[in-house]
Amino acid sequence: MTSPDRSATTVQQERRPGVMVYDSYGKSRVRLTKVNRHKDRHDLKEMIVDIQLEGDFSVAFTEGDNGPLVATDSMKNTVYVLAKQNPVDSIEEFAMTLAQHFVKTYKQVESATVHIAEELWHRIEVDGKPHPHSFYGANDEKHVVEVVATADSLEVESGIQGLKLVKTTDSEFSGFVRDKFTTLPDATDRIFGTSADVSWLLESGKHDFHSIYTTVRKVVLETFATHHSLGVQHTIHEIGQNALAKAAAIREITITMPNEHRILFNLKPFELDNNNEIFVATDEPYGLISATLRRE
Repeated sequence: MTSPDRSATTVQQERRPGVMVYDSYGKSRVRLTKVNRHKDRHDLKEMIVDIQLEGDFSVAFTEGDNGPLVATDSMKNTVYVLAKQNPVDSIEEFAMTLAQHFVKTYKQVESATVHIAEELWHRIEVDGKPHPHSFYGANDEKHVVEVVATADSLEVESGIQGLKLVKTTDSEFSGFVRDKFTTLPDATDRIFGTSADVSWLLESGKHDFHSIYTTVRKVVLETFATHHSLGVQHTIHEIGQNALAKAAAIREITITMPNEHRILFNLKPFELDNNNEIFVATDEPYGLISATLRRE
């Protein structure tokens, strides 16, 4: 029986067609709850943490050599240990602490990306006063941050995710392209519903992250409510301009708004008029509109 040509097999392996051009790995959806217990009240922070590392890990992929790998279970543990050792007053500051930890602790880590989505809890009011240790949820809305750290750089992108908004008038959409594919009528008075995502990059330096977040959120709410909208694009631009005017530390802001339609229901078969009162709320398909404004 002829033995296999091992040298030919080795050459064949060396000539494998793919070259790895990017790799990363990490731990996702690490759930953290921290209670800060003060004498007069408790503060609650609840969040979901995602971690991704880039660096000198190629042998783990190409050779199965796990020597350079920081176990993803260790990443999970790091979240809880650093949450105990550090204040978690701001998700931005905690994300920076986590990202810098991985870059500074492990020489093989060239870049660490930490994304945090904070579950928002509001204090329950009892007899007109905020209760010291009881809260209610804000549903889909999240306060988010993504930090990317390297040995010599740190970028922080904060944001608001899933902020549900609706206004029942003061919204239009007309004058758009009309051709053989068009069936949508002009609307001079319509419901405007959306679930807004807003993110912003800051100028370099130290910042009061909570104050900036509060300012941007207030701008989004007030602009949406008071702006006479000629289209989702029109309102997005106004929100961006107002945010840049109110928060001097922001160098760039991105607003994304899906147009969540409310379709007028046909009541004519029931011999009833529908004077912009009865609608069918739909979640898909939807228009998706986004813009980024950068400070001049």
